[in-house]
Order: sequence, then structure tokens, then C-alpha cells
Amino acid sequence: MILRTLASLALLTLTTLADDPVLDAWLERQSGIQSIEVSFTQERKLPSLKQPVTTPGKLSFAKPGLVRWELGDPPATIAISDGSQFTLIDMASKTARRVAVDSPQAARFSMLTGKGFQTPEDFRQVFEVVESRVDNGIHQFTLKPKDRRIRGQVPWVFLSIDPASRDLRAMEMELQDKSRIRTLFSKPRLNGKLPPSTFQPDLSGLTVK
Repeated sequence: MILRTLASLALLTLTTLADDPVLDAWLERQSGIQSIEVSFTQERKLPSLKQPVTTPGKLSFAKPGLVRWELGDPPATIAISDGSQFTLIDMASKTARRVAVDSPQAARFSMLTGKGFQTPEDFRQVFEVVESRVDNGIHQFTLKPKDRRIRGQVPWVFLSIDPASRDLRAMEMELQDKSRIRTLFSKPRLNGKLPPSTFQPDLSGLTVK
């Protein structure tokens, strides 16, 4: 009887977390967004460093599945998706490699723009909500990817959502090596027209692996 009661309470807790109205309102807003351009600041925390490494960046996204992620000024890392594959460019080594959009290697670039954040229904297929809390009015959610392959690269995802504006303030990912990448977003431009060249990688001078 005790075990059955505990199991029922656990199921009720998971259902309550998954049905959070703030999270659902943010997810429902995503269905009306056709394109995004947003600047961000990325903080990478490494176990070996006392202070995080901070780098500016820019994200461009257009449905269906077009993504451009630039990190650094000028960009040192560029990830571009044409909807079927990602081209990952390392400007320091002058190399590029192509991976499938649903591959674990692409997860850190496609997490926010992938299927999991399109609708509340898609979200529940991709993520499990492990914890939710409120800090200074900002709702924070701890997510675990359900796909074992993705979880091998990105075990945990953390979202910070402003309920008043229904904006995503920050997304943080914990990687397999226990490092953390926190991305803080600012000045989003929604539903603007993005030129096709945004999502066409320039491979001149690069070695494609």
C-alpha cells in the first residue's frame, strides 16, 4: 500500500511538472514564430577553471529547420543547418564537417530550434521535466532528454522563462564532461525576413572532413 501510494504521488508530481502553465504558454508561443534573430552571451563553466569563459554570439533560425549559430566576434565556431544536415565550421583549424541534424554531435546547436520546442506535445515526446522552481519571478526548469543518444552528449538542459513576456531568458546545458554552457539571450527579432545566404555555409579555404 505504501509503495503504491508513493508511486501515485511520484506520477502526480511528474504530471504537474509536465503541465506547468508557464512552460506551456512559452511553448505555445513558439508555433507562431517563423524566424528568429537574436544576440546572446555564452558562458562556459569548466571544472578546471574558477571563472567561466564568456563569448558573444548570434543565432538565426527560420522554419523549417534552418539554423545559423555563430560563436565569437569575429565568429570562431559556426554551425549551419539546411534542414537535413549541419555543417560545423572551426575557423581556427580551417576545417568543416557535416553531421545529420538529429545526430548527438548537432544536439548542442539544434537543441533550442529542434522539434522538442515546437509545441507542448512535441516537447513531452523529447524531454522529461525533472524539476521546476521560481527565482525572482523567473521560472526555471530542469529537463532530461529522453533520447539516449542525445542524453549521452547533453545529459541535462535548464530553461529560464519570464512568465510576463513569455521570453526565454537563458538556456543552460550540462555536457557529458560535466562542463556547463549557459546562453543568455537579448534583443530577439521575431519573424523578420532572412536572406537564403544566411543558411548557406561558405566553405572556401576550408578542409571538409
